[in-house]
Amino acid sequence: MRRYRRLGIAFAIAAAVVPAALPGTAARATPPPDPVTPQAGQQTGRHQHRAPMDFDENDCEGPAADEGDIYTRPPKTGNPPTTPPRRRGHALPLKWPRNLPDRKAAVRMLGELEVKPFSSKGYHRKHFGSACWVPHGVDRCTTRQIALKFQSVVPATLDGRCKVVGGRWHSEYDNRDMADPAHVDIDHVVPLRHAWGSGARSWTAKKRQEFANDLAASPQLIAVSTWANRRKGDKGPEKWMPVAGAECLYSQAWIGVKDYYGLSVTRKEKAKLQQVLAGCKK
Repeated sequence: MRRYRRLGIAFAIAAAVVPAALPGTAARATPPPDPVTPQAGQQTGRHQHRAPMDFDENDCEGPAADEGDIYTRPPKTGNPPTTPPRRRGHALPLKWPRNLPDRKAAVRMLGELEVKPFSSKGYHRKHFGSACWVPHGVDRCTTRQIALKFQSVVPATLDGRCKVVGGRWHSEYDNRDMADPAHVDIDHVVPLRHAWGSGARSWTAKKRQEFANDLAASPQLIAVSTWANRRKGDKGPEKWMPVAGAECLYSQAWIGVKDYYGLSVTRKEKAKLQQVLAGCKK
């Protein structure tokens, strides 16, 4: 909270500078099928899916993958795409959100975070804004649209000023490449429910809305595959981590968000983050 006084400025800058080229409408996919033991009389099949029970942001990301999407299953994991040369009019693609602290800074920040029990009692998505994403700037492109465009590793294809209909995204959470925005979620690194239970319940409605749409002040929003985001759900780092090789930057991003907003951590959460950071090189 000690740094929140800068959020209004950063949020205004993001709204004024990033908006003109914003990416498109939300899209949602369902995670790959988990092994599920069929119950008596229950249908089984390759399109059977099970979404995390504690995750309530699916509606903000659009239709499910099986509803007219180009894949019936998640695309196979591949090597990260080679970033093409920067083209005129296209922002340099982002792998991780802005203001990501390095390892040394993350260790210091983690040591300064207050340790408190977590409780999400009373949480509802509407506490972070009546709309999933807020519009920005003259063109009124939404937060999701902006993030989609600027995190595509090739110039995004737009329908109109805002709607992204093509591009290429690399999901750091599960090392997947996506060519269709319907396969891309804009994830809150620190989930809204988790933020609520870590101190956001005492914030103003305006501050919670800014937290949910933070494109510039902290490393809070990242484009990832829909499948990885559904598996993560609302879990903290002690219960979920991305694929090997991404744990360090994910932990640094998590800590960066919590430090910027003055959110607390639990003992188990802190212990897991310390364990991860201890194995990071930089």
